[in-house]
Amino acid sequence: MLLWVASAGNQGASWIMLVAVFVYVLHHYSASSLAIVELVGTLPALLCMPFAGAMADRHDVRRLALGSMLVQALCLLGVLVMLRVGLWEIAACYGLQGAAGAVWPPARQRWLYALVREERGRAAANAAIGSVSGVMTIAGAALGGVLSAWSTSAALAVAAGLQLAATVPLLALARPAFQQGGQAAGALRSLHADLAEGFTALRALPLARSVIWIGIAWGLIGGAYNVLLAAHVTNDLHGGGLLLGVFYAVDGVAVILGSVLAARLSRGSHLAAYALAYVLQGAAWGAMFLGDCPAWGAAMLAVMRTASGVIIAFDTTILLATVPERLRGRITSLHMTTYGAASRVALAAFAGLLAVTGVRTVGVLSGAASVIVGATWWWLNGRRARPLYMSATSPADVPDDPGTVSSEIAGGKLANSNGA
Repeated sequence: MLLWVASAGNQGASWIMLVAVFVYVLHHYSASSLAIVELVGTLPALLCMPFAGAMADRHDVRRLALGSMLVQALCLLGVLVMLRVGLWEIAACYGLQGAAGAVWPPARQRWLYALVREERGRAAANAAIGSVSGVMTIAGAALGGVLSAWSTSAALAVAAGLQLAATVPLLALARPAFQQGGQAAGALRSLHADLAEGFTALRALPLARSVIWIGIAWGLIGGAYNVLLAAHVTNDLHGGGLLLGVFYAVDGVAVILGSVLAARLSRGSHLAAYALAYVLQGAAWGAMFLGDCPAWGAAMLAVMRTASGVIIAFDTTILLATVPERLRGRITSLHMTTYGAASRVALAAFAGLLAVTGVRTVGVLSGAASVIVGATWWWLNGRRARPLYMSATSPADVPDDPGTVSSEIAGGKLANSNGA
């Protein structure tokens, strides 16, 4: 619960900052300037993410998490100060905030798994953490909009205060106790060697590798989610900011619902539900663009984002099921980095595609692609990986030789499931 509260504070501060910066830039500059700010602001996080995972695997995650929160708060204050300076300075502080924030997800994940040792408890904990996205889509975006309408400076000041407040629940948690074998040896290794080991380890972790590739695929498909949704609501449904706000509220509630449903499913159904959610997500997303009624669009978005909530809840659980403790930070960061990079590539590609075709066509095609990706993952990976996933209840927490992946994982179990 304390990690959930810290995550909510962190994401809430980011939402408020995001809305405030977007409103300010659009008011004083142009849409193209906003695109530049968004690119400059998000690239540092993508570049830092792999190294953040390696740092989380070898250093005290409590200190890293607290440091991430504090630096982000300072960067938010920096954005506030730079409002009176210039666009590039705003973008620079935005980028530094994102780079500092890259440390938080892998540090939190290692901390969470140190607190929750049983696999069933971890699935429930991951589902709960996943619900933060839905809650903050509603609360954070709404608060950011209200504050920005009043004053951009006030919004950024509140964001910095909320970011600082996110350290309070972390201070209430003691430093997590990890098995120290890998970390002690890792102290003598370079950060580059640790990072390279994360990539190498994936060769012996086919289930984790499959989650990463489906993440890349969805990043390429759904990278323009916000652009397509906004364009469909405003152009096809002839709605304004109010209707778009309603759609985002539906988005947030549906993600929460999906996270709750996922937590109620047994471990044996996780892989099938994960694949089905990708299929359902794509089908509902494509169907949304086929109607002209706002009620139809909202209903299909609700189905789509409920499926997304299931995916969010299971994604980390399945990704880390067979990953040794000392590699979890790196594998988590690698997944987030590849997904984020794919999303950025997709955003540029969709911009070009939208120049030659309509929003409806692109939306339907992206939905069909998600259906194909989900079905392909199940056929190639999910259905074959069930025995491995069901048996991976303890090996990931057994201390292993720092120079190799866990002998039990790299040996018998994954060798017997190499097709997965």
